[in-house]
Amino acid sequence: MVILFFRSAWVNNAFRGIPAMKSWIAMTILVASAMCCSSAVAQQADVLSSGAKADLTERPAGTDRPEQTHVVRSGRVRLEGHSLADDRGCFLGLGVSHFTSLWRCKFDRPRLEADLEFLSKQGFNYYRMFSMVGYHPSWSGREISPVSFANQDGKRVEAWPDYWQQLRELIDLAFDRYGMRTEITVFADAQLMPDKRERLDHMRKLLAEVVPGREHKIIMIEVANEAWQNGFPGDEGVADLREFAAFLSGKTDILVAISSNHDWPELRSLLGFEQIYKDSSADIATWHFSRDRRIDEGWGPVVDCWPYGDRPGFLPVSSNEPIGPGSSVNVETEPIRLVMAAAFAYSAKLPMYVFHCGAGTYGKTRFEDMPGIKCFGPILRLLPGDLANWERNDGKEPRAPFTVFAGDEPDRYWPELKSATDGCVRNTGNRKGDRFVCVPIGIRAGGLQVQARTALRFSAHDPLTGEMLTSATMRSGERLILPSGPGALIVSGQIPSKTEETKQ
Repeated sequence: MVILFFRSAWVNNAFRGIPAMKSWIAMTILVASAMCCSSAVAQQADVLSSGAKADLTERPAGTDRPEQTHVVRSGRVRLEGHSLADDRGCFLGLGVSHFTSLWRCKFDRPRLEADLEFLSKQGFNYYRMFSMVGYHPSWSGREISPVSFANQDGKRVEAWPDYWQQLRELIDLAFDRYGMRTEITVFADAQLMPDKRERLDHMRKLLAEVVPGREHKIIMIEVANEAWQNGFPGDEGVADLREFAAFLSGKTDILVAISSNHDWPELRSLLGFEQIYKDSSADIATWHFSRDRRIDEGWGPVVDCWPYGDRPGFLPVSSNEPIGPGSSVNVETEPIRLVMAAAFAYSAKLPMYVFHCGAGTYGKTRFEDMPGIKCFGPILRLLPGDLANWERNDGKEPRAPFTVFAGDEPDRYWPELKSATDGCVRNTGNRKGDRFVCVPIGIRAGGLQVQARTALRFSAHDPLTGEMLTSATMRSGERLILPSGPGALIVSGQIPSKTEETKQ
């Protein structure tokens, strides 16, 4: 076994003829560590070669990176295959829950503006808001009331006389000043508006008084939040939801979703997904994935979206309210799992991911204090904007660029071999022509041994900082050990043509 130690030098020859990859590497020179994330220390790589040695390089750690400013986007958002697109092309949808944003627009505008400014600088390009809340007493003092109602405890709440004006101003402020589009969840706490005719009238007013002229500022309209427990119970509720989606879709070109009915008619089953979205009028599906951290040492919620991402006959999916710091049921505070939940979702062919946290629900804490919230920028720079349209693989399929090892056994992940001190939870990836991306997650301390299925070259980056940890040019059959990094990596590379391979 030949052991090569990384040196603080760039080996650009490994990437000659790959302009896109050169630009990614150059970007890492300009962008250094996010303040909330510690830089990964460079690790040694073992080259287990069956032929010539792989070329390995490592770049040194940089200094603190500047805060990211928002990218000005234009045009109505649409779907191109599985990817989101507007007039600037395809992009990765990175959202954030901000359920109280409409309340803050009316009662605490300075705090709202501070929130939006901070969030846009972290790379978030949309936020998810509720158009009504207050039936449940937990919203007391934060009610958003398009109509007068009595809450669950009998407390009387009066309608806002300027409700529609506030909603218009919120959407305009977020987009015009901070470049953030709005995801409108229409019915949250819909028990405050129980009459079906009144609900239909609310949607008519939304389409007539808010949407015109703002189609490019609204990324999506979702009919309801967790509908089975928010005013749309049982099969009758499902029928109304599908009817409301058809109503909205027939009157606007804005993307329309229905709801995450994940606990009806069965807890956490695909049946609820199929019941609500199969042959529906929706354009995209919103779903809330598992928050069960007992699986795969906390990585279970990250991979839960895989069966939904490319389901034949169904729509593209948004991970609309995943586990996060301050989420209900369970919380996640590790930045690497929070960030890789988004990266894994994009690799699984989901075009949208929402960072969900305590500051975004009741607003009793600040976004600046949420773990991991400053760490999403690098993956937006490292991953292609149209990644959801690339062919995906589960890391074991022939199209995967690498064979992965755990405990020296090929095509195994460590959850399948509990005694392994190396390996990863998953190494899913994507291919587009000669380009590939892999997102190995849950990498154990011993690193990740990989074997090239074909000649290739790649670079591996720390997802939290964007720092390039290693790069290599490999021949078919060659092995090496990738560093564990912070517990996951973003690997991107190219499979050279036969002519280029011959020259090597």
